[in-house]
Amino acid sequence: MYRALVMFPKSAGPAEVDALIEGIASSFKASAGSQPITRSVGSLMGPGAKSGKAGWILEADFPTLEDAMTALDAEDFQDVKAATETLTSTILLFEIEKV
Repeated sequence: MYRALVMFPKSAGPAEVDALIEGIASSFKASAGSQPITRSVGSLMGPGAKSGKAGWILEADFPTLEDAMTALDAEDFQDVKAATETLTSTILLFEIEKV
């Protein structure tokens, strides 16, 4: 299982982040193999939230690396990715397993 994690900066406007999250989610849902897509709601909490730069988080899971790469390489995703990166958001992809 693979997870895409997008961390949006605190400095971004809520309406702008909401639109980007909707665009990313729509693109990922259209891609084959997309599993649950979740987002943070309200303020981030915990020690890292106070000192960190992230204000919002989106997570999307994919069953295989191929599915994840298909979603990240999709033409639909490229425009929203560019807008997301303009905000200095961080986009990560990593393998996950239960512990």
